Formats: sequence, structure tokens, C-alpha cells
Amino acid sequence: MTPELRIEVEGTALERIAAQVAAVALFRDERPLRGGAGRADWRLCGRISALVAEGRLRGEPGESALVTTFGGMRARLLLVLGAGPREEFDARAFEGLVQRAVAHAFALQADRLALCFAEGARGQAASEARATGLLAGAAAAAGAAPPGAQLELILSTAPEEVARAIDLLRRARPGPLRQPVVLRLSPSGARGGRAPDATGSPAVRGAQLVK
Repeated sequence: MTPELRIEVEGTALERIAAQVAAVALFRDERPLRGGAGRADWRLCGRISALVAEGRLRGEPGESALVTTFGGMRARLLLVLGAGPREEFDARAFEGLVQRAVAHAFALQADRLALCFAEGARGQAASEARATGLLAGAAAAAGAAPPGAQLELILSTAPEEVARAIDLLRRARPGPLRQPVVLRLSPSGARGGRAPDATGSPAVRGAQLVK
């Protein structure tokens, strides 16, 4: 069976989304932490900041750590992914980050993954590029998942941005395909709609479990 990834958009803060895993980007040059990482750090009483201070996380591309949330977030696990410098975090970098997050979620056999939509995108063109990158990265990871694997990707955004985010994703075209994978896009609490198929990806690098 073809791997399937369902995508929903929720106008809800990341820490309030019910999922097994939530993922945030950690930027190398952003101290104190901001965005999704900053909110997660606050909910976890500075756990991410402590890992940074200890030198266990730096925000370098390719870094990953899996942190238990102990009820600080609705997700049981938080996946922290190094994203490099904030100013260099373009659509291509976002695509890679999404691919890594989805690949880790499949490897963990999670049913639901929560992720912030297009964090830091400025302007219409940047938002459109991020939407395309998100679909391409998600589909690349799904294409490498075992046959029949399924995952629900929940995208967190501001309530007033839900309709716009769905529209951006529906219009996005992630590019040519090497392996078939089904992406289904629908608003929160609904089913239906279908986004383009996408491609395969390299092997998953294991995440470090931080208790």
C-alpha cells in the first residue's frame, strides 16, 4: 500500500495540539529562544534553554533531540531540530526541516505530528515558497516510509491565518515525483481534498532521546 500523510491546519498554539510528537526549529543565532522553540521552552520551564547552555544543542543544521514534555505540552514528545542561522532559513531550509520532522515521526511510529506552519516567512512570495517546501519535504519523508504507513501532520497557525494557509497549500506544487505517496489536505476536523503526490527521501537519522 502507498504511504499516506494527512495534513490539517489548526488555528491553535503548538503546545495545545493533541499529538504524539511536536516539532520546533532551533536557530543557531537566536538567544533567547523565540517562535515555536521559545513557546515550547516556556511551557517546559526552560528545558531547551538548559540543553543549549549545557552545549547539548547548538541549533546547527542536522541536529536533533527528542525531549519528553511531562505534560507541559499536549504532545508527549518534543522534537527539537537544528535550523542554522535565522536569516538563512529560506524555503529550501524549511523543506529540509519538515522532511526531517516527518521522517522522525514515521520512525517513531507516531500517528500525529504537530508543526508550526511557515515560521518566519515574510510576504506573500515567501509564504508561497514555504507552502511548496512544506509539501515537498513532507512528501519526501512519506515516500521513504514503509508501505501502508500513515501519519497526520497538524500545522499550527494563528486562527485568522487558517484559511490562507489552506489556500497556499492547495495551490502549492512540490515538483516532480520519484515515488508515489498520497498527501490529503483538509481543514481542521474535516476530511477531503487532495494535494499532489511527491518524491522519496534519504534514510532517517536517529534522534537523541533527552529525558
